[in-house]
Amino acid sequence: MQSPFNSQEIERLVRLVVERLVQEGANVGKATAQPALPAGELRLDSKLITISSLKGKLNEATTVLCVPTKAVVTPAVKDELKDRGIRLRRADQADCGFEVQTPVVVNAAKQTTSPAWNNGGRSETIGNLKLAVQRATALAGSDKMVVILSEQPEVIAVAANRQNGIRAMVACESHDWKSAAESLGANVIACHPGHWNDNVVPRLLNTLWNLRGTAAPDWLK
Repeated sequence: MQSPFNSQEIERLVRLVVERLVQEGANVGKATAQPALPAGELRLDSKLITISSLKGKLNEATTVLCVPTKAVVTPAVKDELKDRGIRLRRADQADCGFEVQTPVVVNAAKQTTSPAWNNGGRSETIGNLKLAVQRATALAGSDKMVVILSEQPEVIAVAANRQNGIRAMVACESHDWKSAAESLGANVIACHPGHWNDNVVPRLLNTLWNLRGTAAPDWLK
């Protein structure tokens, strides 16, 4: 039996079908694509967040746990997050899943630094050490927390502490930098970039951001 369509009509129909399939595939891809989470963020969609929910999911690089607005978070989970220096955020917050808030990093290091130090997109490179300290102390007045990178962190801390209202300290990965920053009410943190592992840097920056504005002992003010 002879086909009612000639070769040109068949080719046209095939082309239309293929174009339709390609278009539908593209639409499906757009519908299912999810925005990439920032480094250091763990997002859970459960209505109940327990210690079991976190098992095997938290690591040294985790800085933020983002959960649904009405999720119930057990006290044990909150204690675990506090011990690890991890911030808890709700999904209705504007920056949840899209933006990590970190202090400005003033980079005065001579060596090449890891991109991890610019995880929050707030990094400034100032090659002159004196100018870098001046910039950091100025930012500390408004941001309440600034990080300076240099191979001479002790020099930076001494120079910054000459300014009124500045409480600068040197932070090393091998020491309890979080407790030191809390007890001093530090607002300028000097780091040697070569003394930090990349997977720890996001946690450092996020924790310092959460500590900004911490009050220093009265006798240090």
